Amino acid sequence: MLNDLIIGMAGSGGDGIVSAGESLISALAQDGYYAILTKSFGSQIRGGESSCRLRVASTPVLNPGGTLTVAVVLNWEDFLRFGGELPVGPGTVVIYEQKTKVAPDAIPLAVKPAIVRAVPMAELAMKSAGTLQAKNNVVLGLLAGWFGLARQSILEGLRKKFAKKGAEILQGNERAYAAGLDYADKNPLEGDWHFNPPQAGVGKRLITDGNELCASAALFAGCKFFGGYPITPATEIMQHLQRDIWKHGGSLLQAEDEIAGIAAVVGASFAGRKAMTATSGPGLSLKSEVMGLASLAELPLVCVNVQRGGPSTGLPTKSEQADLFAAAFSAHGDTVRPILAPISVEDMFGITVEAFNIAEQYQTPVIVLSDQEIAQRKDIVDPVDRSRFKLVERLEPTAAEMVDYTRFRLTESGISPLSHPGMKGGSYLAAGIEHNEHGDPCSSGEMHEQMNNKRLNKLNPLKQRRDLFLLEGDPTAEVGVISWGSIAGVALEAVRTARAQGLSVKLLIPKLLYPVAEEVYQDFFKSLRRCLVVEQSHQGQLHRIIRMWVNTPAEFTSLAKSGANPITPDDVLRRISAMTRATASA
Repeated sequence: MLNDLIIGMAGSGGDGIVSAGESLISALAQDGYYAILTKSFGSQIRGGESSCRLRVASTPVLNPGGTLTVAVVLNWEDFLRFGGELPVGPGTVVIYEQKTKVAPDAIPLAVKPAIVRAVPMAELAMKSAGTLQAKNNVVLGLLAGWFGLARQSILEGLRKKFAKKGAEILQGNERAYAAGLDYADKNPLEGDWHFNPPQAGVGKRLITDGNELCASAALFAGCKFFGGYPITPATEIMQHLQRDIWKHGGSLLQAEDEIAGIAAVVGASFAGRKAMTATSGPGLSLKSEVMGLASLAELPLVCVNVQRGGPSTGLPTKSEQADLFAAAFSAHGDTVRPILAPISVEDMFGITVEAFNIAEQYQTPVIVLSDQEIAQRKDIVDPVDRSRFKLVERLEPTAAEMVDYTRFRLTESGISPLSHPGMKGGSYLAAGIEHNEHGDPCSSGEMHEQMNNKRLNKLNPLKQRRDLFLLEGDPTAEVGVISWGSIAGVALEAVRTARAQGLSVKLLIPKLLYPVAEEVYQDFFKSLRRCLVVEQSHQGQLHRIIRMWVNTPAEFTSLAKSGANPITPDDVLRRISAMTRATASA
């Protein structure tokens, strides 16, 4: 029986491939499994290829995995377009549409799979439901029958999905699902391909994505204003907030462009409201000037940047981690903005709350670097325990401090009390020009130096936050791995596998990417002779930033790939094994 199952499906837009994946993960959640569903589309507004891959297990899933266990092909041309995103290996079961007229021994793959089955999916759909649109439910029946996945829960999900569309449509889709089950039962696969059932007594789990959890966390943190502009793959954050922010006494502005969106956020923050925006790479570029204003005026805000392939419009529907340089260095002047990154869908909640806390505590813009995979993939997760989180509010002036209010007073911590309109005696000028302690425009070099010290040094305690780093493995290991964002789950699985194989290795996952926590890295590097940084960017941007700030081991290398070129746990495991052998023989 299988303990880890990875299903990849591809077809043309309109084939219902993604819909089938969503129906399957919903059923699995009902049955108590953990799973990750990633979706991939062409960048066309309508039509084109689409795919999804679903990894399911009875324990929490760290990443979408590598080689497919099952490949479902409705159209060979569309399937092959996804290349390394849907890798087929010698252990894969390939199920494909019979009407493609490709013989099982002539399928266009570079490797010979374990099992190849040509199935008349279109024919089964037409005979059972009278429409080709029911092919996806035939596929669900095949998967449930051959791999023992959530038979009854899939059926219940279809009934819920189609109940409002009339008895005829509902019954047609039920018959299509039954046709797939019947075909699987009458044509069994060679060997035991059934998936292990979930643990008994496990309750239902949640299905969510990073964008939805980001919006939920923002509301929990007390966000009362969102200003933004639609952009793939961040738009859903605004859509979720548009639905709910009013219930929490907040408001939302869909602005005319990215610049206006963040300008409104700065205004809301000045007015005393916790405020945020969300965007992707092109929008982050546009927002940089106004974030400079927020930095100089010391106004808290959160900017979520859901990374996609770039530069320019790039790959708008593919994930990448190549906006780190833009987040860290696009600011003009001597400016440091904290940058946080979640490592999973579930982690998006805590990172968003932390971003608001840091913004409010240090009176600064904070950038959250999510990415397309975390933002839009569906995960089955345990319910969020909100009691674990404490909320931070901005420091407001006391009654005594309001007598002669000095907004930018030079304090020991660098943080000065922040008033808002309506507070008696709390008026001050928050302009984009350098200022003195009262906010009055000032061109003095001495005062500019003092204000730069104030704005930068106040963030020093943040670099001591070791709770913003995950450390796993042998503390004395001579081989180390660093990874961040959605790729961290890949590195984590590889390190755990390596350790299970008896290899001595340790892993560091920074959730705080900037400012660079030099001491944390230095402590990690003390025992290391070799270290690998794993990330989804062509330049290896975190690898380069660490080298800017920290003395690294002599062998400090990078495993970096451009977006849409998956990094798998096996890729990382091979590099760990090679580093271990090189260390042992040196």
